[in-house]
Amino acid sequence: MKPWMNLSDLMGGVRRALEAGFNGHTFRIIAETTDVKIYHNRQYVFLNLIEKQGTEIAAAAGAVIWRDHFHLIKEFENITGIAFEQNLQVVLEVEIQFHERYGLRLNIVDIDTAYTLGKMEQEREKVLRKLAFEVPHLVWLEDGDYISANQLLNKSLVMQRVALIAAPGSDGRRDFLKELQDNTWNIAYEVEEFPASVQGQNAAGELLRQLKTIISRAAEFDVIAMVRGGGSNTDLTAFDDYELAKTIADCPKPLLTGIGHDRNISVADVVGHTMLKTPTRCAAAITEHNIAFLGWLQDSQSRVANAANRFFEHGKQQANDAARRLKTAASWLLESEKNKLLQAEKYLDMLQPAKTLEMGYALISKNGHIVTSHKEVLENDNIEIRFSDGYSHALITPK
Repeated sequence: MKPWMNLSDLMGGVRRALEAGFNGHTFRIIAETTDVKIYHNRQYVFLNLIEKQGTEIAAAAGAVIWRDHFHLIKEFENITGIAFEQNLQVVLEVEIQFHERYGLRLNIVDIDTAYTLGKMEQEREKVLRKLAFEVPHLVWLEDGDYISANQLLNKSLVMQRVALIAAPGSDGRRDFLKELQDNTWNIAYEVEEFPASVQGQNAAGELLRQLKTIISRAAEFDVIAMVRGGGSNTDLTAFDDYELAKTIADCPKPLLTGIGHDRNISVADVVGHTMLKTPTRCAAAITEHNIAFLGWLQDSQSRVANAANRFFEHGKQQANDAARRLKTAASWLLESEKNKLLQAEKYLDMLQPAKTLEMGYALISKNGHIVTSHKEVLENDNIEIRFSDGYSHALITPK
């Protein structure tokens, strides 16, 4: 019979054997995370790492991130835009640690964010390719860029009726509303909110449900804004959902995204009408659009006023020209009529009996009446003959 030994002695031997073979070495591994527990106050993380072959777990190990490497979590989330949680496939740099009481653990000293970003980009590209293949009338590839039907929609001249999809009580919602309300042009907005989770397992479904509700009432809105704030515990996977992206591409109103992450572009960003980096920038873009319309309107008013002034001046010039022509015509007409009157006066003057008599004519009257025919004079009639310088009387002798 072999002599017995204490468990601590055995586990100590295991520790020393592992240290002899692995101490001072780090290893780069790929694994899937499960059972992630993050203790922010104490600044350490406990999790399990597994490797699957099909649906079966081929290997598993406990892992830990201690205080001196806790910053890796925030860096990972900020760079990738996703929360460090379970069911992530990640590339890690680890040290092997063994403790007599706690057993074998992998001490995580680095997380390869580039691998995760590449993996995420592959998944997004897969979704976009699927959209382009299954609904090519909504999403298509043009000169290397994905184009959606929503991007081709014309914006309303004025966008004041806003449908807002955001997480209730979130920083993103607050920043968006504050930017709209505090605009320096005092433009009034009607904002109807459609609250939805923007991260977590149910987020994609909630976003899709609220978007469909808005689409059913599309005539009531000018624009749709889908926003979320930034932060360390970020997760953009909901915005890469296939059904959500397809609905955005087919949306009858321009959809603006302000998802709040500088490094990544989600599928929703690609198929939406306009991608803005943050909720604040998204709201500012709406106000800038309206200001541009106001500027155009003011320019139009100025152009109309200038055109009216030019028309008035032209009309005034025409009226002045007409007045001058009328004055000239009136003067000519008056002169012409004056000449006509003078000629008439001369003619009338010539027609006066006295003038006629001076020309050698005479007037014959009988019983005070002018005789105009020889038939009016009878034999033995006394007649009066008027000359220019006097009168004579005569007796009519036989004809």
